[in-house]
Amino acid sequence: MLDGYDDPSNYPFIAFMNEWLDEVHRHKIQETTYLGYKGRVNGNMAKFFGEKVTLADLKPRSIHAFYDYLRSIGDNEQTVLHYHNLLHSMFEYAIRQEIFEYNPMQRVERPTVKRYAASFYSVEEVQTLLAFAKDDPLYIPIVLAVYCGLRRSEALGMAWSNIDFEKDKMFVKQKVVEISRNGKKHLKISEDLKTESSRRVFALHPDVKKILLEHKERQEMYRKQFGRSYSKKYLDMVCVDQLGDLIRPNFVTEHFDIFLKKHGMRKIRFHDLRHTCASLLVALGENMKVIQAYMGHSTMSITADIYSHLDVSATSTASMKLGSFIGNKDE
Repeated sequence: MLDGYDDPSNYPFIAFMNEWLDEVHRHKIQETTYLGYKGRVNGNMAKFFGEKVTLADLKPRSIHAFYDYLRSIGDNEQTVLHYHNLLHSMFEYAIRQEIFEYNPMQRVERPTVKRYAASFYSVEEVQTLLAFAKDDPLYIPIVLAVYCGLRRSEALGMAWSNIDFEKDKMFVKQKVVEISRNGKKHLKISEDLKTESSRRVFALHPDVKKILLEHKERQEMYRKQFGRSYSKKYLDMVCVDQLGDLIRPNFVTEHFDIFLKKHGMRKIRFHDLRHTCASLLVALGENMKVIQAYMGHSTMSITADIYSHLDVSATSTASMKLGSFIGNKDE
């Protein structure tokens, strides 16, 4: 980096960002995060700043102008904040390399993100959802999100080898993500979960066990029905389509919205099924520590920030109680 430059601050900004990501930051972050950062640098950043803008050219005013550009093309404040944090990290590195004496980001106003008010389904709405979803391609991801609070990527990443039907346990160990390489999108099974606390184990409720075993039989039927057309690559994966291929994360988001409209259900995001799971645990009286572990949150503060407005008290055996609560249509 910076070879041939007597004054490092005259180094092209976009080139420096790319080299910083490739040589320094890449080893500290997950591959999907790295590829996302690269996309931002070589996408909107490169479009706005161009190849000739140097590190020295970056002033608070030009960075604010970049934020306004992002807003003008439809990016929300959360996305603008991601760019802000990325720039802040890069300049901190530049200070350590003695390219700058101070971080110009200290004079840049931090984008303000409004706290998201998570939407929840009631237990009656969950029961209706599950009834409508039985013959839908998203049935299993929906079940895993509602009963276990799995993230979209975690549900799609569930493997048969991570489910112990004899001991009635299910382990979250991997996820499915979509990455871009050389302009093409690919699906990848990754063991790099969001945090270490995302690795967790659930007691397999009888209702969930029954649903999964029936799904396993259905997969075997499709495998025999489609023969050579059926993918042999993902035989261990729980969430695949009729031809045995992985389900795209974006398909889940897009199809879930269509599914809700089709059945006249109140609109929520697929991720809100995870919030619904937690809210039902709260309704059952689970304490925050149990919910933190169940959701795979890295800290108690995350759990409390989302759910502290709901009443809680101590109890145990969360997955069993939740499964019984959802499954009991008479209450």
